[in-house]
Amino acid sequence: MRAGPLSDSEVIETLNEKFINTWVLLRELPELISGAKGEMPSLVAKKMQQHYTDSVDILALTPDAEVIMHQPESALPYRNPSQAYLTVLKHSVAAFEGRRTRVGKRSKLDGNPISFGTALMEVLHIYGTSSTDTSDDAVVKIDTTPFECGGLLHIEIQVGVGESAGTFELFHDNTEPPSKEDADAALDGAWNVSPGSIGHIFHNFSRGQHFKLVATSADAQKANAFLARVSVVLHS
Repeated sequence: MRAGPLSDSEVIETLNEKFINTWVLLRELPELISGAKGEMPSLVAKKMQQHYTDSVDILALTPDAEVIMHQPESALPYRNPSQAYLTVLKHSVAAFEGRRTRVGKRSKLDGNPISFGTALMEVLHIYGTSSTDTSDDAVVKIDTTPFECGGLLHIEIQVGVGESAGTFELFHDNTEPPSKEDADAALDGAWNVSPGSIGHIFHNFSRGQHFKLVATSADAQKANAFLARVSVVLHS
């Protein structure tokens, strides 16, 4: 992170202007949760522990410790992690300022339209044993042809509160998803997004085209719902 997104001048400016920044080691959470540093650090530490999924997790919280965004650092696209991280930050600011919604949880942020970038589509689907798609995979078709000069495709995926985590991978529409034994052939993805959590996929494309988002259950015997919000940030 320090050599990547955190060395980007625009990222640094956004963090300093819009956020109160801190970092916490996993081993320090029990002490903080116990209240050793006060009530608010304890509450924030509890939120961190509840959402921990990766060695480096990025969380944005409101002043009263409501989680706006959770993004594992490993899921940021390797092609342009700084731009993706900046998009996540701006999306979080927009959420706090009430310009988008977190559907599925009762929140003071609910009921507002999403607006970061150009909203393209919003799809509620199911992956797992209840899916009607073959091989228990849910497939969402995405058409970016209106954006002839390309842009940054952003897919925000909110996983339901069912029992199974989900893996979400982006492919060209005419590409057959590989078997689980094959090497990763996806363009980008969000892997093992836990129930009740939000994952993000970012993909730069140079011209408008058709994509498909393939969702797979972590447990073949269990299903879960997910909400995919798709938007495009035009290249500046």
